[in-house]
Parts: sequence; structure tokens; C-alpha cells
Amino acid sequence: MGLIIGLFAAKYAIREGGFGTTKVIVFFNVIQVVSNAVAWILVAPVLDIAIYAEPVNKVFVQGIFAFIGNIIIIGILGTLLCVGYSAIGAKSSSLTKED
Repeated sequence: MGLIIGLFAAKYAIREGGFGTTKVIVFFNVIQVVSNAVAWILVAPVLDIAIYAEPVNKVFVQGIFAFIGNIIIIGILGTLLCVGYSAIGAKSSSLTKED
């Protein structure tokens, strides 16, 4: 999940202070929903079945609940943290050293 979100890190423009726009926030949240779906609805249940021989219904239900919980948490807290860091990071990186 983190790998998929991280692949698009340059497009979020967090360090440049551009994360506050609606377009970037929507793009971030679309990417995080897709990455959560891949991780929790596809990869995690399949690996649980293959490695631990877990019951199919159980792991897919767990995956769906993890997916829903993660998209809500990342959608709220992740977006707020990125907006805040973008605002602070852009200001602190513009400092210059005086001679």
C-alpha cells in the first residue's frame, strides 16, 4: 500500500507547498483508495489463504473491513497531515542563510 502511494509522491507536491489544492487532495485520496483496495481486498486475503490456509470468507470479510477503516483514516488524518506538512515544509525550505 505504501509503495503504491509513494510511487506518486512527486505528484502530491508536499515539499513544494502545493498539496493544499483540491485537485491534488482528490488525486491523493483516489490513489490511497486504489492502493488500499489492492492491499486489503486482493493481496492480504490471498496470502492469508495461501500461507496460513485461512477460511476464504473470513479473510475477505476482514480485508473489506480493513479497507473501509483505512480509507476513512487515511482520507481524514493523512490528508490533514499532508496539508499541514505542505504548509510548514514550504515555508521552512524557503529560508536562506545570511552571511
